[in-house]
Amino acid sequence: MPQNTTAADIMTKKLHKLSPQTSVMDAVAMLLKQKISGAPVVDGTGTLVGILSELDCVNHICHCAMTNSPPLDVADLMTKDIYTVGPETTLLTLAHVFSTKRYRRLPVVDGNGRLLGQLSRRDLMRALFEIMKVRQSKNSGPLYLSAIYDSDEAPAHISGNAPSTPST
Repeated sequence: MPQNTTAADIMTKKLHKLSPQTSVMDAVAMLLKQKISGAPVVDGTGTLVGILSELDCVNHICHCAMTNSPPLDVADLMTKDIYTVGPETTLLTLAHVFSTKRYRRLPVVDGNGRLLGQLSRRDLMRALFEIMKVRQSKNSGPLYLSAIYDSDEAPAHISGNAPSTPST
């Protein structure tokens, strides 16, 4: 794996996505069937508008059961203020975000906010592991984190529903 590996290189591109109009019960059925803990929510143009987590679903289903109220749609429960990264985000920035923000996954969006893919902590761990294996096999000494990023890169930032772009 090259030293200049980016989010685009390691992200998962085939995602199980939800629509804001999907019922929570249908969303839960999909999460259970696919054995995933959350899913991005996109509008008709593919723009990321939210994330629905299993915690969102558990809380809502418990509330519905206790109050005998009908389940809502995904749009009513999803998290709308989303931390996103661009496809050019480096491994060092991803490592920083995952270690300081404690997210399980990060959506990768283009400049227009369209969902391109998603990165999990495991995706990052796999990429770093591969880099370390190559470095160890070459017996090339310690891996400095500066070797896996461009020093001009700005860190990712919270952007609400807008895509994140590095600031200059």
